[in-house]
Amino acid sequence: MTSLDIPVQMRFFDQDQYGHINNVTMLRYFEDARVRLTASPIAKDPGHGIPEDTTFRESVGKLRTVVAHQSVDYKEQLFFRMDPVYVRTWISRVGGSSFTISYRLQEEDGSHVYAQGESVIVVMDPETGRSVKLSDDHRALLASLEDDVKYPHAK
Repeated sequence: MTSLDIPVQMRFFDQDQYGHINNVTMLRYFEDARVRLTASPIAKDPGHGIPEDTTFRESVGKLRTVVAHQSVDYKEQLFFRMDPVYVRTWISRVGGSSFTISYRLQEEDGSHVYAQGESVIVVMDPETGRSVKLSDDHRALLASLEDDVKYPHAK
């Protein structure tokens, strides 16, 4: 799989006193995309042996995923409208106990990019509060959501 394009319907109260979509609201759009991405079922792939339609969220079970870091760059003002805007989202890095989700808030065709960002997500044990190494299944599920598109600030 490559990136996932999530349509977002703006709400009238998403705009601020200047008439454009508030910067914090854009982070909420990213959050919605993050939840949808990790709840996306994977396609059948005999290479990893994980059942078709499994999601990363399901595979985590009782473990938790927490946001350890977020960054966002605002590129263009976005004004309220009735037509949806799109969040393109993908997994851009997989580490030992964390992974990075990248986002681009844009027009459906990518002609305008309003904001781009990334979130570093850590898998943790809720009882100990400590990070947990990603299992082979977790890695396979995340790999199915990876894209080779890189966030411009990624090293």
